Amino acid sequence: MDSIFSGEARDLVDRSARPQSLIITIFAAYSRSHGGWFSANTIIQLCTELDVAEDAARSALARFKRRGILISKKQNGVIGYAISPEMRKSFDQGDARVLQRRDSPTNEGWILVAFSIPEKMRALRYQLRSRLTRIGFAQVTGGLWIAPRQLSSDAISLAKSLKVEKYMNIFSAEHIAFTPTPSVVQEWWDLDGIQEVYNSFSRTAKPVIKYWSTRNIVTDSAKAFRDYTTILTNWRHAPYFDPGLPEEFLPKSWAGYQATENFFKVHDKLAGPALNFVFNIAKK
Repeated sequence: MDSIFSGEARDLVDRSARPQSLIITIFAAYSRSHGGWFSANTIIQLCTELDVAEDAARSALARFKRRGILISKKQNGVIGYAISPEMRKSFDQGDARVLQRRDSPTNEGWILVAFSIPEKMRALRYQLRSRLTRIGFAQVTGGLWIAPRQLSSDAISLAKSLKVEKYMNIFSAEHIAFTPTPSVVQEWWDLDGIQEVYNSFSRTAKPVIKYWSTRNIVTDSAKAFRDYTTILTNWRHAPYFDPGLPEEFLPKSWAGYQATENFFKVHDKLAGPALNFVFNIAKK
C-alpha cells in the first residue's frame, strides 16, 4: 500500500504547475521584501511568466481571498492583494524550516503530543492528525504522537493555530525500553517514503543545476525567476515531512542530505536574480 509520502513524491512534478501552489510561492518568496503587497497586474504578469493562464490565476486569487489567505487591498488607487497577518506569520515561521540548512541534531530526546478531541469534532481531529504528519510527527498509537524535541515550538504553534490547546498536552520524554530506539524509529516514521520525496525533488532540481552551473553570471533574470520559483514550489513541502532525526537513526546515504544540497545550489544562485526580476515587474 502506498504511504502518504508516495503520493507526495508523485505530486512534486505536478505541484509546480498548479496556479495556487505557484501563487503561494510568489507571496512567500517575494512579497515580504515588497511590503507584503502586489498589484493584481503584477501577480498576473508573474503567473504568465510561469505559464499560468490569466483566468486560472484570477480564480486562484479569488479562492485565496475567500479563505482569508490574501486580503484585497488598494494602494494609491491600484487594486492588489496583501498576505494576511496569519499567513505572514506562517511564512516567517516556515523560513526556518524551508530556507535554512538543518544539520542532523544531537539526540536530545523526544516530545509526545497527546490529544483527545470529541467525536462531534472529528473533522478537527482529522485536521490535527494531518497537520502533525505534515510537520514531522509520527503516530505512536491512537491520540499519541512523537517527534524529536526540537519540534516542540512547531507543536505549540500548531495547537494554537487550530485552537485545540484544551484538548492537547505536550510532554518531553526519553525512550527507555524495550525495542532498540533505531528499530522503533523505523516503525514510527516511514523513512523510505520520506527519502522518496527527497529523491523526487532531486530529480526535478538536477536539470536546473546543470543548466546554471555553466553560467557564472545570471543574465536571463526571467528564466532565473521561472526556475527558482518552480524549484522552491517543489521544495517547500519536503522539509516539513522530515522530522530532523539524529543521524544515528537515519539510513546510510540519507537522501535528505543530497536534496538539501541540491536546493541550496539553486537557491544560492537564483534567489537574488529572481527577486530582482519580481521587483522590476512590480515597478511597472
